[in-house]
Amino acid sequence: MSVEYNQALSSLPTGSVTAVQAAFATWSTDAILQQVALNISDERALAVTDFASLLTSFVNGLAMRPPLDSWFIACRAHKRRGRQIPVGNCPVVLCSAKGLDDHAASVATMSGGLLTKMEAKRQLLKHSGSPVPAAFESFLRASFLGNYNLVWATFDSASTSSNPFNRLPATHGGICTALGLGGSVSETLIILVWNHAASGSPPIHRPTVADAEAYQYYRPNADAVALWGLTAPLPPNTTGLSPQPEVVMTDPTCRGLLLPFVVIRV
Repeated sequence: MSVEYNQALSSLPTGSVTAVQAAFATWSTDAILQQVALNISDERALAVTDFASLLTSFVNGLAMRPPLDSWFIACRAHKRRGRQIPVGNCPVVLCSAKGLDDHAASVATMSGGLLTKMEAKRQLLKHSGSPVPAAFESFLRASFLGNYNLVWATFDSASTSSNPFNRLPATHGGICTALGLGGSVSETLIILVWNHAASGSPPIHRPTVADAEAYQYYRPNADAVALWGLTAPLPPNTTGLSPQPEVVMTDPTCRGLLLPFVVIRV
């Protein structure tokens, strides 16, 4: 357990401490939720006051709803509470791997009804790795990089103006492994790379368990003073891919998108 978790827990009333521990104990029979509980107790990126607030929100919801539902609601009130990366240390270029279906839905929505989700998906597949027609580009740039007002991103810590995917395998399996995308191993991905300044320079934060919610493939960075998180490469990771930098931010549009984008099939 992390120092931050223990301090946050000890700051709560005795009844709340008991409620937290009892709720997490119910998760011990489920492998996914057991890992989520372990992630919570290992988290180091939250200030003690924010951690205590998160746990208090969780406890307050337990009287009205099951523990997992209460956890989701508490998390959504505590997004982007990890350390903010100083402006001078922000990466120039960031990128993420997103489900193609999700992004097609965003493009279709921003087309104002001119494209269905299926039509948007066909356009994304057609123009992967190649120039994009101006009409479609306008819809593409109006779409959002992430989901639910949050985007997870990676970058090249050795050269923050470089495309980090140039350092990763070009395969679907390699990308999923390096970025810890255990929930995406069976879905086609779209690789989105963008310029941070051209996207409006939203504040960039180190991710926390509140951002991850119940995503079992998230792992807290054990370094309490690190500016960013690190992915946990998926096992078996036979090629020894290294953990990659991991950050979160509010969800900007694709106005700063660097073309061409690339679709990676399973």
